[in-house]
Amino acid sequence: MKRNRKKEKGNQWEVSFSPIIRYSLMFCVLVTVFILVGGGLLSINRMKSDAETSLRSSQAQISQRVTGAIDLLESLASLKDYYDPEIPPIDKVKKLDQLSPYFGYMMICYVDKDIIVYSDGAEPASLASREYMQQLFATGQRQVTDSFAAGADGTTLNYTVAVPLKDQQGNITGALFCAIYFDEAVQILEESAGSLKADATLIGSKGQIMSSTAGFAYGDSVMEALRDDTLFGVTSDQLEELMLAAQPGTYWSIQNGSLCYTAYQRVDNTNWDILCTVKLETAFFQVLPYLIIVASMTILACVVLLTFIRKYIAKQMVIVGTLMKSMEELEKRVYQSERPENVDFKEILRLTSDGLSDGLTGVVTRTVFLNKAESHLKNADPEMLKALLFIDMDNLKYINDTCGHDGGDIALKSVGYILREYEKKYDGVVGRYGGDEFVLLLTALDDKKELRAVLDGLILRLQSRIQSGGQNIPVQCSIGVSIYQPGMKLEQMISDADEALYYVKQNGKGYYHIHKN
Repeated sequence: MKRNRKKEKGNQWEVSFSPIIRYSLMFCVLVTVFILVGGGLLSINRMKSDAETSLRSSQAQISQRVTGAIDLLESLASLKDYYDPEIPPIDKVKKLDQLSPYFGYMMICYVDKDIIVYSDGAEPASLASREYMQQLFATGQRQVTDSFAAGADGTTLNYTVAVPLKDQQGNITGALFCAIYFDEAVQILEESAGSLKADATLIGSKGQIMSSTAGFAYGDSVMEALRDDTLFGVTSDQLEELMLAAQPGTYWSIQNGSLCYTAYQRVDNTNWDILCTVKLETAFFQVLPYLIIVASMTILACVVLLTFIRKYIAKQMVIVGTLMKSMEELEKRVYQSERPENVDFKEILRLTSDGLSDGLTGVVTRTVFLNKAESHLKNADPEMLKALLFIDMDNLKYINDTCGHDGGDIALKSVGYILREYEKKYDGVVGRYGGDEFVLLLTALDDKKELRAVLDGLILRLQSRIQSGGQNIPVQCSIGVSIYQPGMKLEQMISDADEALYYVKQNGKGYYHIHKN
């Protein structure tokens, strides 16, 4: 910084503060620009966080509601009172009618093997024309429909969850289904997205909009709407393929002139997808008050500092003035009338930155795992050794307490990523069994020697450290193992592996133990 200019006025020395003011203003402008740029970057991070948080919340709640209905119906379907065709339909209907109000459903109904639905006080009616019933009786698989208008007024939106009734020989004897008010899903979207000022859209199996807080009309094609936007890194056709494949993801876009960040994910046990979008201006206006406070405090600090500097310099100049007077007097006495012209004592004076899998870990859910594992066991090479691993993270609570839930999420993601490698290599399937529990079925092992080699390598990979927020997080897992024996059920393998895991937990953790059959 240039030295402040000074001038003499009579015998008074004055300092020009214009450079200080000029540079201070420049500093304030630079700080303000820096804060605004930082605010923009903060807004972008806020967009990602809000969109993904909104997605996780709405997806989890809607999935929970659908899964709860499935679990209820499958529990009822396992009872002889419902799957036995010899029991009169009216008896079944009376029991089901008592359950509907308790769970808040529109209705729970019984359907016989001829696809005739029965209800108390109404004539039996055929549902043979309903596509989801055709699929259920053809495949024996549970069904979750898209939303549709029904009810006495013909306008109330609902969706249907249906499960087959099977006798002890596995023959389909009928079905149970419940009709659920779709307003529940709409309310979940509004609350989850609204709290974070995100736009949420629920999409049906055919790409139609079933609910949207972004103003999209019911029944419109979401892809037609997306084709009007400018997408970055992905085309609308590619996005459609990813969503049809139940692949979660994110993308950036320009919608009506606004930069947007969108996260999407499949709802568990359905063919629905949820999109949550946050606009840049929405996120920016959320952080703007904080930016204004920081900028104002910075400018105020500059003004206070400038005032202090000015007062300090002024005081120092008084001292300098006094000193100069003294020097002038001394000069007169020394030189008197012969003062050299080339002596100039007055020259003696810086300033100085976001289908069927667990959305967090990428592995399948517990329900999906059980179904896929049964199929893997049936179709596996009988000459190959098959083993089930029950993996438990020993220190998830410690990680959450020390580094927050974001650190815990990172650790769970790391475990899921490692287990998926073994799933692919040994023709298996991995699922998240509980909060910090995973199950891994391997069906392509040569012998017990290879199994132990796999376990030795896996236990070492799972004992690692990851970085989060500047902290070094330890990750440690314990493993219980059960080996498949001819005729062994999956449930028994899981139970044996759980027992082996308990042994590890009681004897030091961080290792594995093979159950002795």
